[in-house]
Amino acid sequence: MQKIKFISSIITSAVLLSSFIMGGNIAQAQQRPVPLLRAKCVSSGLGTYREQNLDVSIGKAVYTSQFYLGAGNRSASLTCKIKPDNRPESPFQTLNIGFGIPDNDTTSPGVEVKVYLDGKQAETRTVMPAQPTSLTLDVSNVSNVAIEAVCSQSNQYCDRVYFFDAALERKIASQQPKK
Repeated sequence: MQKIKFISSIITSAVLLSSFIMGGNIAQAQQRPVPLLRAKCVSSGLGTYREQNLDVSIGKAVYTSQFYLGAGNRSASLTCKIKPDNRPESPFQTLNIGFGIPDNDTTSPGVEVKVYLDGKQAETRTVMPAQPTSLTLDVSNVSNVAIEAVCSQSNQYCDRVYFFDAALERKIASQQPKK
């Protein structure tokens, strides 16, 4: 009888331990992205930047925009400090951004969306009306991110670029065995 209790306690301990370990990994893998706008951000261009939750149709699909950059006939930009002053390195691994010009403005010229990481241009995409675009950038060693919308034709008005995704993914702490 004592052998059965002993064996059952070992099995119970093993099941509890494995569920605890597996549960920790699941919780770690399900970290929620952090909205870029939670960082310290400032408008840094001639055009318009505005936070606005607005449903827009881009490419015949509905997206909820978090903010927009209105270049007008020049440019608009947003600069965000993503590395806190009190940390030796950035807590983030990836920046995901999704953007586009709504379907209903078919006359707008293209808008160049440029992304700068610590002042260096990292990506450029020209977005046209009704064409959603997305980018994924490595920001693991980055302190500041800037997004600029530049009108491709200075003699014509460019529509707003709506950003429906602008999220930072945290670095995943590696689980290495202790020696």
